This record gives sequence, C-alpha cells and structure tokens, in this order.
Amino acid sequence: MLQRPRGLEGHHRHRASKHPSTQPFIYSHCPFFNLRLSPTIGFEASIGSRVIVKAMAQHEERTLSITNSFGERLAAKFVDTGSDDVTVLCHGYASGKDGFCFPELASALAAVGRSSLRFDFAGNGESEGTFSFGGYMREVEDLRAVVAWLREQGGRRVLAIVGHSKGGNVVLLYASKYDDVPYVVNVAGRGVMSGGIQERFGSETLARVQREGSVQLQQRVERGGARTLTFTLTQEAVSERMSLDMLAAARRIRHSRVLTLHGTADTVIPVGDAQLLLGAMREGRREQGEEQDGWHELVLVEGADHFFRRPEEAAVVVQRVVKCVQRAAGEGRAATAV
Repeated sequence: MLQRPRGLEGHHRHRASKHPSTQPFIYSHCPFFNLRLSPTIGFEASIGSRVIVKAMAQHEERTLSITNSFGERLAAKFVDTGSDDVTVLCHGYASGKDGFCFPELASALAAVGRSSLRFDFAGNGESEGTFSFGGYMREVEDLRAVVAWLREQGGRRVLAIVGHSKGGNVVLLYASKYDDVPYVVNVAGRGVMSGGIQERFGSETLARVQREGSVQLQQRVERGGARTLTFTLTQEAVSERMSLDMLAAARRIRHSRVLTLHGTADTVIPVGDAQLLLGAMREGRREQGEEQDGWHELVLVEGADHFFRRPEEAAVVVQRVVKCVQRAAGEGRAATAV
C-alpha cells in the first residue's frame, strides 16, 4: 500500500467503482458519473441518478486541418457544442487523437455543453511530419498552433488542455512556457525523463544509437489502433529526452492550475513521478509568494495502470476532467460578471 508522502497532503486517492452491469452498452460506471453508449439512444450521460443529456448525435464533430509553425498540417477533430470555450486533448507517445479514452471524454464534455478539440501531433496519426521519440518542444509548438487557431480563427477561449503520458508532459511544458490556459490536466505524465528509455529500447540498441548516431527501428504499437511503427531513433532525440528537466519546468508554472491523475499500478511511469511533479509545482508557487490552497491537485487512481484500461478507471479520468472543466467554466463566467 502506497503511503501518503510527507508534504503532499493535498493529493487524493480514488478507488474506482467496480459495479458490474448487465447493460451491454455501458462504457463506464463510477459513483458520480455514468456514460452510456447505445446504438438506439446514441449517448446518455448522468450524474448520480440525474440524466443530464441524451442523443449525443446532435453535437457536430468536424474534421479540421491546422497548420503548425513548421508548415505541417495537423489533423484534428472538433466537437462543437456552440460553447465559447474549448478543451484541447493531447495524445501520448505513438498514439493519436482517437487513442486513450479521448473520444469518450469528448462525448462526456459535449454532454455538459463543453466543446473539445483533439488532434494528432506532427508525425503521428493523420498529421504531416516525421515521427520522433523526442520532439517534446516541437509538440509544445503544435499545441500552441492549435490554441492560437481556436482563439484567432474560431473565436473561442481555451479553457483547459489535457494530455496523457507524453501528452501530459507536453501540456505541462506548454504551461511552463506560455502559462496562458486556466486549467491543465496531466494524466500519467513523466517527471524523471531519464526513466523508461532503457526499458523501452534495451541497452544494446541504445549503445548502437550512441555509436552510429541513429538506428532504424520497428515497434509494435497497440494504443491508438494496433500497428507496426517504423521510425529512426536518433541520439539527438535520446539526448533531448534525457536533458529535459520536467521538475524545473513544473516549478515555473504560475497562473495555470494543474490537476494530475496517475494510476497506482502504473509500470510505465511510476506514481512517484506524479508526486515529484506536484512537489515541484508547489515549490514554485512558494518561491513566487503565491497561495497554495488547492491550486495544484494530485489524484491517485487505485489499481489503475498507465492506460487506465478498466472501464471504471477510465471513468474516473472522464469524471475528473469533466468536473475540472465545469469548474473552470464557472470561474470564467464569474470573472466576466465582475
């Protein structure tokens, strides 16, 4: 059993509900939030016993093309409810806009009247560009291009940015550099960037990369659609990843509020990384003389792995993100009224 670390008393544990259901179209079920996908009703969302929306089909999902600062076309899907705010969803390593639980999250956000946009980073999915193991700051600029498009072309306010795994790192790095989005949600992002490289590629491959400068690799990828990924692993990409100081970046976040979600059974990125990130963000606020109470939050999902594979665990992610976005929307309305 993981003990609550000293000095991180603000984090919460969430034990995902495991209520079985005989209804075949239940996607997720937790004590507060339910998603039901059905060929007859389309979509139904409820909080407790209260149904808040039916027939998700009434909300439009559009495909978009947004050009990044490198001239590459980024493929995106925009679920538009007509709200003046948008939540942007950022996928993880070698995944895509329809990976993780992002389509379900987009539907859940639409169910409470919130628009969302999810996209493929350059070199991933349907977007142009070259896939890279590194490229973290380039992906930050991809996200910047999306945020700018929503503001300038779409006339929308970007309320929150949500990222899973590598996408979690990207949204934190975005907040560290630009700090202009009210809420950031980091789902299972990495805190110590030297971790996981040898586990993924092996010492022999890394030695070859160091010796030769690059190695062509093929990797079987299950997330975002099963496929074989062919790419070039370069020493530059490995060095970039190794030199990236996520804790220093986290300390620089001043205005954005950060919610971190992490599974206690994550074997890809240890839960300790989430605790280190929370500590760094709080340290940064102390250094800036800012108040601490609840500004940054850590939620540990009991028993969840890196991909929150069980429906009840994915439901925790969906429920927490929807709650966060609704809170941000409420704060935005209150600020406008003042």
